[in-house]
Amino acid sequence: MIRRLPTPGQLFFFFMCGFSLILILKSPDAAIEYMGAGLVLCVRTVIPSLFPFMVISELIVTSGLGELIGKYLNRPLGWIFGISGASACAVLLGAFCGPPVGARSVAVLLDQGCISKKEASRLLTFCNNPSSAFLINAVGVSLYSNRAIGAVLYTITLFSAFLVGISQRRFASGQEQKYSHEIKIYPDGITAFTSSVTHAAEGMLAVCAYVVFFSSLVGCFANIISALGLPAASVALLYGILELSGGVSAASALGPGIAGVCLAAFIVGWSGLSVHFQVISVSSGRGLSYGGYFVAKLIQGLLNSIAAYIVFTLFPSLLLTPAESTAQPLASGSLASPYIAVVLLIFAAALPGITRKAG
Repeated sequence: MIRRLPTPGQLFFFFMCGFSLILILKSPDAAIEYMGAGLVLCVRTVIPSLFPFMVISELIVTSGLGELIGKYLNRPLGWIFGISGASACAVLLGAFCGPPVGARSVAVLLDQGCISKKEASRLLTFCNNPSSAFLINAVGVSLYSNRAIGAVLYTITLFSAFLVGISQRRFASGQEQKYSHEIKIYPDGITAFTSSVTHAAEGMLAVCAYVVFFSSLVGCFANIISALGLPAASVALLYGILELSGGVSAASALGPGIAGVCLAAFIVGWSGLSVHFQVISVSSGRGLSYGGYFVAKLIQGLLNSIAAYIVFTLFPSLLLTPAESTAQPLASGSLASPYIAVVLLIFAAALPGITRKAG
C-alpha cells in the first residue's frame, strides 16, 4: 500500500490547527473574552446586516425573479464577464449586500441548474465584496470620520472585483454565455419563502460560527503580537489576513495618511480568512474549485491598494474631508448612488415581465 504524502494545502491546515490550538491554550482568558465579543458582534451587526439579504437572495432565485432579471442582462453580462444572464442576481447581490450573500446566490443558482460548476467557480472570484453600508458607514464614518474615504474604498473595491471578473472572460465557453430559455417550474410563494428563510438561517449559523472562532483567534493572536513589539502596520496586516473588521480597524489606527488607507484598501480587497471560510461554508459540497478564488482575492487586494494610492495621490483633499452627519441620507455626496440607480432601473425594466407572469 502506497502512502500518499500530504498536499501543500493539507500541510497548511495542519499548521493552522496546531497554531490555533497553541494560541488558545496559551491565552484561554483572551479566547473567552473575544469569543464573547464575537457573539455580541453577531447579534448586533452580522445577523441584522446579512440575514435579511440572505433570505432575499434565496427568494429571488427560487421564485424565478432572478430568471426575469437575467433575460434583460444576458447580453451585457456575456459581453463583459462571459457569464450567463442567470448570474445577474449573484453579481448584483454580491456587490451590494456583502459576503457571503453573493456566494450563497451562486450556490442556489448551481443547485437549480441555472449555471455550470465552471461558471459558479468563476463567479465566486468577484461576486463577494464588502457592502456599501460596511465600507461607507462602518469604515468611512466610524473609523476614519470621513465618509469620502469609505465611498472611495467601496468604489475601487467594485472596480477591482469587476476587473478580476473581466480578466477571466477568456475562460468562458460559448455555452455558458448563452442564457437558457428552458421553462423551469418554480415553487409557489409560500414554499419559496419558507425554504428561503430556513436555508438562510442554516447559512447564517455557519457564518456566525466563523465570526466567533476568528474573533477568539485574533484576540489570542493580539496578546502574542503585543509582546513582540511589531510595527503597527505589520500588526494591521496580520490582523487583516485573518479577519476583515479587525484588520481595517487596526489600519485606521495608523491615521488618515495615504499609507494607512492603502493598507486598509488591501485588507478590504483580500477580505480576510474568516470571510473566505464563510464563502466556502455556504457553497461547499458542490464540487467547486476554490484555488482560483483565493488567488483572485489576493489580486483584488493588490489592485485595491494600487487604485487607492492613485486616487488619493491625485485627490489628496479626500483624506481631509470631514465626515458628513450620519443623519444625512447616503445618497448625498456618496459614490454609491449611481449603483443604487442601476438597480432601480433593472427592477423597473423587469417589472412588465413580472406583471405578465403574475397575470
